[in-house]
Amino acid sequence: MAPQEQQEYLTTMPKEIGNLDGIPAEVRDEANRAYLPVLKGDLSQSSDPEANTKLDGLEAIDKRLKSEGKIPMYLLGIGDEGNGRAIVSFGNPDTARNVSTYVPGLNTKLDEKFAGGDLNRAHGMAERAGDKYGGSTASIAWLGYDAPQVSMDAALGLDPSTTDVTRTDNAERAVPALQNFTNGLEATNQNADPHLTAIGHSYGSLTVGTAAAEGDGLPGVDDIVLVGSPGSGSDHASDLNVGAKNVYVRAADSDLVTHAPSKGDVAGAVPEGVTGLPFKYWMGGGDDRLWFGTDPASERFGAQRFLSAEGDGPSSHSNYFNAKEDLPSADNIARVVTGNGDSIERQEHR
Repeated sequence: MAPQEQQEYLTTMPKEIGNLDGIPAEVRDEANRAYLPVLKGDLSQSSDPEANTKLDGLEAIDKRLKSEGKIPMYLLGIGDEGNGRAIVSFGNPDTARNVSTYVPGLNTKLDEKFAGGDLNRAHGMAERAGDKYGGSTASIAWLGYDAPQVSMDAALGLDPSTTDVTRTDNAERAVPALQNFTNGLEATNQNADPHLTAIGHSYGSLTVGTAAAEGDGLPGVDDIVLVGSPGSGSDHASDLNVGAKNVYVRAADSDLVTHAPSKGDVAGAVPEGVTGLPFKYWMGGGDDRLWFGTDPASERFGAQRFLSAEGDGPSSHSNYFNAKEDLPSADNIARVVTGNGDSIERQEHR
């Protein structure tokens, strides 16, 4: 298109242009910043019971955009469909040599928590990668799908099969969106051979694994990182279409989510003294099967397991990206994101 025609589309269709994969990041950012007040206005008048929650999330993102620090922010997507959509990059993904896409998991939605916790994780990865290895890195928080939403009461209910987090539906529905997004990143990146990494945390690791295993996988992605995973949906790292040696896993032994039993092992009662779990039953058979396939940290899965701090149980599941709480894990993720996966601190498989 001619520049004038491009500007006309940008002015009259900011929602569509801002959320279109394959459009340059600066253009998407401009469109979404223009659409942001419109979406906030729509939500303020909406009868959707979740409208206020989404509005709070957008307000928090808007506040960060207006007070961004030394790492520039790019608003690559926003929307009110489902539980809300928000895609935010720290660093320009079109000019950065290294680009990571972080996919969050259970209970993530467009709210203040996403604008705080999940954006902080993406920002921390960009900051850590730059501080440790220099060079050019963009780190993206991708809320481009409906992650499972489940209360602890429901999660600890008598029938685990009734909760979204125990099913693959949400991950499967996310496949086209995630594949299209990484395809767009590859298309708009200005480097001859950009290094793209997909990172899935918790249920997000199933989302990444499912998208990577379907068809030709995640376009342009060179490395995959699975952290705090209840399983990737696959039996072997080679199923993820990047080569087993390019699949990296972190599972603290104290992280109970990484011990989610296989469906065949779900029986009996909660082990004594174990509370705050995402499933009612935690009586695995002691093998390398998890709820969503082979344990990614097991030798049979065939990925590279890297070191992290062990933590104290539930907190270890949330600290993989936190350099203050889990420096080994944060550093190892930074190594992979910057194309230095060969230098990770390794840990023996389970």
